Amino acid sequence: MIFLMLAAQATATLPDIELKADVRARSVTVEKQGEARLSLTTQPEGANIIDVQAPKANGRKTLRNVRINVRAEARIGDPQQARQGKAEQEETAPQQ
Repeated sequence: MIFLMLAAQATATLPDIELKADVRARSVTVEKQGEARLSLTTQPEGANIIDVQAPKANGRKTLRNVRINVRAEARIGDPQQARQGKAEQEETAPQQ
């Protein structure tokens, strides 16, 4: 019985979706300046974590020996809680 309780607790903390990438490149050429973003969306909304470790170009066009680490985790929210939250919002919304 204790083993089942511990196993249930351990699986409850694991993400529903997990992505890890470790990218290495000898050379990277920047063709356009701007900002790059990585986003993660789940429906119903849950707890999402994105961690990107990459060098900054700082105006350089070419970067050598580049290493980029990406870790993304997504937890899908509880559909029942999302429905309850939506119903509560509708109840408190001002009447028109």
